[in-house]
Amino acid sequence: MSQNQEQAAPNFYYFLCNPGSEKFLKEEIRLIYPELVFAYSTEGFVTFKETRRLGKTLRPVFCRHFGRFLKRGSLAEVSEGVGKHLFYSLQGEIFETYPYQNGDWVTEIIKVSETQYYLGEFKASILTAPSAGGFSTATLPEQSPSRAYLKVIDGMNYMGLKLPANDYALEVGSSPGGATYALLEMGLRVEGIDPGEMAPICLNHPKFIHHRESIQDFHVSSMKDHVQWLYVDMNLPPEGSLREIEKVVDAIRPSLKGAFITLKMTKFELVSRVPMYLNIMGKMGLKVVMATQLPSHKQEFLVYCE
Repeated sequence: MSQNQEQAAPNFYYFLCNPGSEKFLKEEIRLIYPELVFAYSTEGFVTFKETRRLGKTLRPVFCRHFGRFLKRGSLAEVSEGVGKHLFYSLQGEIFETYPYQNGDWVTEIIKVSETQYYLGEFKASILTAPSAGGFSTATLPEQSPSRAYLKVIDGMNYMGLKLPANDYALEVGSSPGGATYALLEMGLRVEGIDPGEMAPICLNHPKFIHHRESIQDFHVSSMKDHVQWLYVDMNLPPEGSLREIEKVVDAIRPSLKGAFITLKMTKFELVSRVPMYLNIMGKMGLKVVMATQLPSHKQEFLVYCE
């Protein structure tokens, strides 16, 4: 691709989100990117037309992946003359893939229906998915206590991280143990805070400690100086989660390397508050690196901070 092509303003953008999150994505675009107007949507796939040049970096929270539209039509029409490319369906069937690196321009064909295919492109970066369509490459082990296992794996894959064995992770909202199990399998030492029961596969692990109480009652000062990674996934509205997170971060900030914070969208109206939530984390002394929806998410999203 020439430099002029890279700088040219595209006419359309397409976004892949989790089924059920289309309304969140449309509202986010309406509020934050007024240069884009809604064009088309089907389950897990939304397009917008650019009415004037975007004045800001594009990266909505409520999508896994996005790109610039080039062409649509039959498979034969969109694939004519196309070289190396990704090819996948909205249902997660991967027909063609190859490894790419940040900075690469990647061409992709998306099967939207049996007769409709989209040809698009994106510049690989931390803003775009590390796998075709942003679909998960993880599998849920039979012995995992819950699907939260996938949130851990998907989050680290998206961020391109590998956590060092024997680092300490603090997990707030650990029951029944899906995320805990994933962290233990990686060799981390884990302390979980949750009044709920933990699965025996976690409780019996030599590298796990369970504090069976609510985060509201827990003395976070005992965590000072030894926690490198913070995982938060509580069944609370975002404001409630952030109130508790602030106390934890204040205690563990000197040793903290990174935080994976899941925020639940308990009401549609909360979409407008997402920038405020990210700003609050910044005021805690955290640098927000990425806010995104993972393939294992439902009505929630991940914020990764350092």
